[in-house]
Amino acid sequence: MDWTTIKQELYFEDGSLRDIVVDADMTLEKWLLLCNFLNKNYSLSVFCDGHKIDDDFNGLLVKNMLSDDEHSYYVSFSICEVQLHLYFWGKQYLEFDLFPNEVDSLEKHMAILDFMAQLSNLLSFTVKLTGESCHDTPLLEVEPVAL
Repeated sequence: MDWTTIKQELYFEDGSLRDIVVDADMTLEKWLLLCNFLNKNYSLSVFCDGHKIDDDFNGLLVKNMLSDDEHSYYVSFSICEVQLHLYFWGKQYLEFDLFPNEVDSLEKHMAILDFMAQLSNLLSFTVKLTGESCHDTPLLEVEPVAL
């Protein structure tokens, strides 16, 4: 598939975000695996109620974020100059947001695809790229590779 087709089908600009989601049972163990993976591979910034906090993104913070119903947390990082935000909506649901206009080359698309594949293999779950809040109609799915 050429870049023009990929852009039109996956990263079309309609004013909405794209979601990278896992609609599976995200146990605390899976969250901790994700925490370790992100820390090892990316420079992370943690936000609470829209304000950057100095806390490290570690297992204790993940537990607190998942149990805190009074505050809104997210973790921000970049993949090939594409900003992703990981939100903490609940223990069993995983969602990253990205702006489709930032994915403006085949190289960036391939970096996002590689991230999705790593995430799928790490968690042993299907990872989907969807329109914003359109999780039942994925634009792209990545399945874990059986070893």
